[in-house]
Amino acid sequence: MSSRQISIAMCTYNGAPFLRQQLASIAGQSLPPGEIVVCDDGSGDDTLPILETFGRSCPIPLRLERNPQRLGVTANFAKAISLTTGDIIFLCDQDDVWQPRKVACTLQALEDPAVALAFSNAHVVDAQGQPAGYRLWDSIWFTPAEQKAVAEGNALPVLLRHAVAAGATLAFKREYLPLLLPLPDLPNAHDVWIALLLACVARIQPIDEDLIAYRLHANNQVGMKRFNLAGQIRMARRQITSGAFANLSTLHQAARARLRSQSQWPVSTMTLNQLEEKVRHSTLRHEIHQGKPGRLAAILRELRAGNYGRYSYGFKSLLQDLFM
Repeated sequence: MSSRQISIAMCTYNGAPFLRQQLASIAGQSLPPGEIVVCDDGSGDDTLPILETFGRSCPIPLRLERNPQRLGVTANFAKAISLTTGDIIFLCDQDDVWQPRKVACTLQALEDPAVALAFSNAHVVDAQGQPAGYRLWDSIWFTPAEQKAVAEGNALPVLLRHAVAAGATLAFKREYLPLLLPLPDLPNAHDVWIALLLACVARIQPIDEDLIAYRLHANNQVGMKRFNLAGQIRMARRQITSGAFANLSTLHQAARARLRSQSQWPVSTMTLNQLEEKVRHSTLRHEIHQGKPGRLAAILRELRAGNYGRYSYGFKSLLQDLFM
């Protein structure tokens, strides 16, 4: 694949502390991209001057769009993606560092005509770029068994349990844009949506190489931290109070509707039914935590049906519903 076919869709917002290093890592790719499209969501720091300086000095064409009003992460990525022109679209955060082979290695995975999306592992670093001591897939419990299932073309059951393809690590083929756009109006849903829909109509390919340094810092919009028990409990409570289960229900219902409304990529009845079951499970979990009567009976029904293992984090999610 020619480098002129490669686009990077990057979103920025007050990213000055780390942006230069990220841009330098893009410029240092063994296979450079053909363009970088940056949508800035109203930065008030030095983000824009850094981008302008980079654009003048780097041989890679850079298109910089300034949003007149803040869009938020999902809508901003939708805008950046829509402005790209390449056949392969890489998503890019402002605060990570790409390894020199990221583009080339990802493109190799996408050479397979059956693969619509590829995503990699990453090593996690702190704000200073020091190793955190674990890898990205460790922090999201993306197990070897799940990795094998995804690699063998059985990604949907994994994605119905949890998200595994972080936006900062993925790239996908432009031909699927009519299916993917518009993105749903949900917070931080761009990567979940893209991976989910593509897993319903094609293969997605995991790459177990650390192709980026995934940076955790105080201002992350989304951060894949590895939590101890106390941290997991705090996260579980935050998930409840933030309405995460209602958002999951909305996202999967929208995915089912999108798939049913198009005819370009055939979708099996089984796939649509699995999405509907995920909607039902997520809705039930939301209602449980809103004080729905018959809580224990509903939990036991889901347990007997195997839905905690099929659509959630198994025993951890069961405990969350029982005791929080």
